[in-house]
Amino acid sequence: MDEPEDAAERADEDRILDAAVTAFYSAQVEHAHLMQHLAVLHDLNPVDLRALKFLGAVDEDRTPKELGRYLEMGTGAVTALLDRLAKRGLLDRVRNLSDRRSVRIELSAEGSQVVGALRAAYRRALSQSVPIDAVDVFIAFTERVSVAFRDASSETGD
Repeated sequence: MDEPEDAAERADEDRILDAAVTAFYSAQVEHAHLMQHLAVLHDLNPVDLRALKFLGAVDEDRTPKELGRYLEMGTGAVTALLDRLAKRGLLDRVRNLSDRRSVRIELSAEGSQVVGALRAAYRRALSQSVPIDAVDVFIAFTERVSVAFRDASSETGD
């Protein structure tokens, strides 16, 4: 007797989750438009902007290998990317004092300005869409979704 009720509950959950996926897809599309707009505004390509965003996400230098892993790019492509961004004055390569064979990457002042423009756009979007008293809920939700996406990407074997 419980099976039809369970099936109906599962169907309701599926409909709700499908609506959530549709809403999330919509947010992703609009985010991609924002990233494209900011890349064009700063005369960058989208991969360049993603690299700067990654480098500006934490207050510590990153390695070329970490950047390559994030962007899923090989060594040669990362080197070309870093050369391009360094030539534009958006980042600096700094000798790693603890391992002289390696370098660290840090944003320059101009690179920090580009990342600041992106952060400002995010702040505006969030202030328009998330009530200030719900920001803690949003942060917790976003952190859980981030972990779930990371887990899902490792499960796919890609």
